Amino acid sequence: MIIVHSVPLSAKKFTEADLDISKKYINPDVYPGIYDNDEVPVGIKYITRKLINITDFEIAMDEDIDNKLSNAKMFLTQDPREFGRGERADEVFASVQAHGYKLDKIPMSVCLCPDGKDYIMNGRTRLEKLIAAGFTNIIADYYTTDNLDAFNKMAQITNVREDPYSPHTKGDIIKHCNHAIKMGYLKREYKDIVERILEIAPTSFKPATINKMALVVQQGDGRTNSVLSFTEVTAKKWLKQNGYHDNDKNNGIYYKVISCSFYSKAITMAARYLMNDLKGLYVKELRLVLHTDTLDGADPEVSWKNRTDTFRSKYESSLRDIEQAYFNRTEARTTIKLFAVIPAVQSLSETYNMDKLVMFHVGQLKDKTFSEIDTEDSLEAFLMV
Repeated sequence: MIIVHSVPLSAKKFTEADLDISKKYINPDVYPGIYDNDEVPVGIKYITRKLINITDFEIAMDEDIDNKLSNAKMFLTQDPREFGRGERADEVFASVQAHGYKLDKIPMSVCLCPDGKDYIMNGRTRLEKLIAAGFTNIIADYYTTDNLDAFNKMAQITNVREDPYSPHTKGDIIKHCNHAIKMGYLKREYKDIVERILEIAPTSFKPATINKMALVVQQGDGRTNSVLSFTEVTAKKWLKQNGYHDNDKNNGIYYKVISCSFYSKAITMAARYLMNDLKGLYVKELRLVLHTDTLDGADPEVSWKNRTDTFRSKYESSLRDIEQAYFNRTEARTTIKLFAVIPAVQSLSETYNMDKLVMFHVGQLKDKTFSEIDTEDSLEAFLMV
């Protein structure tokens, strides 16, 4: 059993003794990468580790600081990472709740910025838990900067150092690079982007992943964090908002939304909907429309495509197995049609419009999966090099 010193949530306050224990676990004099001023980004300096009252620093996002919106009191409703709260936020919360605040981790960090105010730089998830527990102060590594780009770099460096493989880190880094380009800190050139990624996350990603992230940034993708998360209710609402209406002008066409997670039940759900809910109506075609639930924040494009491909494959396989049981009438078998998927990733909008269904009976998807299309595109690009 591994036992570490921790501070219970009932303490409500860190002490000088807690600070001393923290320094013994993570000694700034010997710990690499984030304390030696020759190793941190140019323009930022480590000063000391100390106790800081929560009321003495601001809680804001990179964009807030760059835009000098320093008063960020709505922390608990903000999304501190590219696709929402950190993927492991619930685990962090559970650990702190069960074991207290462990002192063997890299502390939160606070930085004095050019506007003369202190801002939290890393540790928002832990801070949220401490605030909820009624804590009045934190143990923090304290930095100073004359360069807001250095602040943003250091925020990423300290994050990936503590949690290098969090599924949201790719999105964070893409967002960081695009923000740096927007502010004029970074050129949208492949070499410069790769250098920035290696600077803020030197050991976190394989070369292929670094290449992919750099190309995403260079090509201008990933500029938005718009990733749609659907439920059956919101998927139905999306259809109506974008002009997909049941029996529009008495055309006999109806829509049934299905979660990609329900591929094993999709056929029976569709058949029952046709035979029960639409019983007695003229139904020329019942179109099954997929929605992809909540996508993986690490790579939402891949997640959206993979979930769609998996459903299509499983659906066709299941259809062959049970069609005799549920489609004993030829008209029922031909009426239900796996029709389309709702677009969910803004960065793919140039290929798949965000206000139109991505249909399976036209274009490349008529005979191929996303995986097959992407493989062919990659091979073609490779052969052209």
